[in-house]
Amino acid sequence: MLENQVRLAGPLPQTMGNMTSLYSVALLFNGPNFGGELPSGLFQLKNVHTIHIQHNFGKQWSLPANVQVDVDTQLERLLLVESSFTGNIPSWIAQLSQLQTLDLSVNTFQGASLEAIGNLSSLKYLNLRENNFTETIPSSFGQLTNLEALILGKNKLHGVLPASIGNLRALQLLDVGSNDLTSVIPSSFANLESLKYLVLESNKFNGTVDVLESMKNLTVLLIRSNSFSGVLPDGLFSEISENIVMDFVILPKAKTSIFLLRPSSSIRSNSVGDNSFTGDLPASFANMSNLVSFIGAKNSFAENVTEPSVCDKTALLVMDCASCECCDVCCDEERSDVCNYEEDVHTLLGFDCGAWYKSCLPVADYFANSSSALTEKEYY
Repeated sequence: MLENQVRLAGPLPQTMGNMTSLYSVALLFNGPNFGGELPSGLFQLKNVHTIHIQHNFGKQWSLPANVQVDVDTQLERLLLVESSFTGNIPSWIAQLSQLQTLDLSVNTFQGASLEAIGNLSSLKYLNLRENNFTETIPSSFGQLTNLEALILGKNKLHGVLPASIGNLRALQLLDVGSNDLTSVIPSSFANLESLKYLVLESNKFNGTVDVLESMKNLTVLLIRSNSFSGVLPDGLFSEISENIVMDFVILPKAKTSIFLLRPSSSIRSNSVGDNSFTGDLPASFANMSNLVSFIGAKNSFAENVTEPSVCDKTALLVMDCASCECCDVCCDEERSDVCNYEEDVHTLLGFDCGAWYKSCLPVADYFANSSSALTEKEYY
């Protein structure tokens, strides 16, 4: 491991390919003159299980264009995170047959180079968040049947959500937020029986969210800033027994709603904001004794749709004045801060923890501290 070595300069030496007993490589918090193309021999070492390069600031890094990967490769974890990596993802990545974790987040990878990743059949965690990918999401991702987390948010991806994603029955986290994706939610998503965290926000999705009703393990739903419409399905979150925080907050430009759910032991968050939802709230909301916070401002819900029992049982409740007669505080043109309230998705889902995001959720007491613990005087 090399950590906090500010005097390091230049690229890693090609002679690293001769270190046949090397098991793990970790380069953390180095720079500012350290960087360059990784030596191709590093990826030919049979015994290397982990390559972890993170928070190395300064020079740009890149992956070698050509590598002859050994058929007996043991590389399981490749983490190149927030270290100014650039260029395309090379096709030889598909030969890393034992790879379980691939984290290339917060870099400037670009181009159309994602198709090869669909061949990594052992992959469990894939994070490409905050890069410059501009292509469509490959349908080959539907072949990654061991995948538990697929994180593609904050890129420039376009096109539709592939129906093949519905094949990923082990998937627990799907984040495609802040892209340029269109289409409806595929009906095949009803097969995502393990899905807990779904982020579709800030795209151009449309249609209804009826398919979400079949996701019985869904605890985080962030889908604001789209063009979803219709009514919220009656069965949405009806089987959740732990403490719930719901936030339907709006962004300035359009109607919005954000659901946020947080149980006592882990964070549950659901956001359906900046859409065009109408009608009544699901009937189950009135019977939820575990509703901690419900923010549903700036939507087109029916007049006085909020039941008095929701007002009585909810510690923090903010709705449009027209849809909540019983609210102590409601949203109108004079209270824009309330109407535009939104959550930090990055913190909420523990993305700073990478592949260990689930271990961060219980300790990120997101709603009990800071932004969600609002009092009435802070609204004005």
